[in-house]
Amino acid sequence: MRWAELRGFVAFAAVVGAIVLAWTAIESREVTSVTATTTTTSTLATTVAPTTTLSPTEAADSLCRETATLSAEIGLLPSDVGPGPVAHIALDYYTRIRDLVPPDIAPEMVAVIGFYEDFIATGEALDYDLVKIIIEGDKEKYQQLVTRPAPGLERVRGVVTETCGVDVPEQYRVSSGGFDDLEDRLLDPPDD
Repeated sequence: MRWAELRGFVAFAAVVGAIVLAWTAIESREVTSVTATTTTTSTLATTVAPTTTLSPTEAADSLCRETATLSAEIGLLPSDVGPGPVAHIALDYYTRIRDLVPPDIAPEMVAVIGFYEDFIATGEALDYDLVKIIIEGDKEKYQQLVTRPAPGLERVRGVVTETCGVDVPEQYRVSSGGFDDLEDRLLDPPDD
């Protein structure tokens, strides 16, 4: 084995080890209700502002209130609104509930929030117009976002449905065949 390959292998092993160690530390931590304090110092006085965490029952109640708000916001949108406004409402919702869901789905929450941030950043520049995105935008990234399930979304939706008895709207999807057909027609039109 050459030195460069050995060095690459050692670096890879170190990164994997660090990830496993970090993941183990996250998984093994005990979640307790703790009161955190924030200290602000000025020349005149020191102020301590307490913040509290929610009990599981309070978190579930808050989660269900936020989910009802989401359903109301989505219900107010016209049926032909398109994916942009729905994605903004969804991102806002998942950001608000991030700390209300059980800690064991925290990685999924991060993935869902990242998905919606990417979806908005990629689609908004071209008004979510699929034709414009294929011709002028980052079609590969957008294709990945709209033809595949968002990582973690089904698990988060399942927890919300189980906790609140309400279905959270699914993500905007385009069939991969439909996306490919449109791309072929736009980028390689048939000869007449």
